[in-house]
Amino acid sequence: MRVLWLFLFLFATPVQAATYEEEVKQYVQDIGWTMEDLTRYLAKWNMTIYDFSSLHALKKQLGTPITPERLDALLLRHHMTKEEAEALLGQFGEQIQHYTFVEHLDYALSFYRDRYDTMQAMTDLLATIGLTEEEIRRLFERTPPSAKQALERLDEQMQTLVLRDPSMPLTKQERETVLNFWNEWLSLYQLQAKVYEVNERGQTPISFEQFQTVTAPVVMEWYDKEGNFVADVYIPRERMNESAWIDVSEQLAHIGKMALDLESGLLVARMPKTASSYGMNMIIGLGFLLASFVLWRKGL
Repeated sequence: MRVLWLFLFLFATPVQAATYEEEVKQYVQDIGWTMEDLTRYLAKWNMTIYDFSSLHALKKQLGTPITPERLDALLLRHHMTKEEAEALLGQFGEQIQHYTFVEHLDYALSFYRDRYDTMQAMTDLLATIGLTEEEIRRLFERTPPSAKQALERLDEQMQTLVLRDPSMPLTKQERETVLNFWNEWLSLYQLQAKVYEVNERGQTPISFEQFQTVTAPVVMEWYDKEGNFVADVYIPRERMNESAWIDVSEQLAHIGKMALDLESGLLVARMPKTASSYGMNMIIGLGFLLASFVLWRKGL
């Protein structure tokens, strides 16, 4: 009898794990995700599906899937129509369908409403250099979670330059500060820049260091490490001055900081509270298994 009990205990955990994995796969399919989506999502907390004892615990962590009825109730709570919510999200390159869970959309609507004027001023300025809402959204998504301190430092540096007398030319040290900003910002976002001067011959490549000194319009294209286009900026002739580059630098730092504020808020909105560790359960199970084996041996 003891041998039978030990056999059942030994094989129960792998069978349970396989059943749990199948349940998770079916669930993510039902909500329109893939297992890769779920893996990336949980990785933000350094967690995996095996940190949850059951599908119920995992679903409680993820949140409440959006349905037409739940969406209507959420919009009513925010005193918004669906068109108004779409218009608000659209200002920042997002749509309602980008969200899967009620809690996330709830937080995003509050976040964007509270920062609407700031974000509107930011997007208006960036629009003058050709950054579209879609490109701004890509930059939002590329902002690395570990960049918060670096972005705050870069923002402070640009704030110092913004407050300087715009009628005075930049000093050599101030020019180096702007150049260092761009080098570090591109490195943080893992982007490679191609810079062109726009003249009567078309687009002439120039070095990255030259972009501050040319008087003709400038195009800067950003590509990821795989060579995929991410975004580009166009500085027209009338804005080709030192203040324009400082303003753009400041807004790019603001984009990153706001992206991290949004991301951290979304994480806190669904911060793990009730999830039980599946990995710990397995360790406890192995402990029981070892104890049962010792007792079985003593009973022989």
